[in-house]
Amino acid sequence: MTDAPAGWGGPQEYTDAFLRPARRAVQDLCERRGGELESLTCEVVRGAAGEVVVAATTVMLFRGRRCVFRRGIWPPSHPAATRAAIYASVLEERLMTRVVPQLGDDASPVDL
Repeated sequence: MTDAPAGWGGPQEYTDAFLRPARRAVQDLCERRGGELESLTCEVVRGAAGEVVVAATTVMLFRGRRCVFRRGIWPPSHPAATRAAIYASVLEERLMTRVVPQLGDDASPVDL
């Protein structure tokens, strides 16, 4: 397992500390940009060398499309609140530049 800087806790503590501000930031993004948050979750996956990696995944409806954004949050490179703000900023940038409204009934999700 990768060690985090002192005071950041382990993967579970860091994930819990990340989710609180991330949920607020993504909900704010949805309100400002007209999206609808379906879910924001984190899951543990094994990295290539067997190390623990935690990925956050947001699923939301935006411009008539179901969008999925997944990004690693562990091992950490920033405090959890800063990482949450970066996560929401990158999500917003991807939504605004990669999601094109579809004509017709295209139900396939957009991977951001």
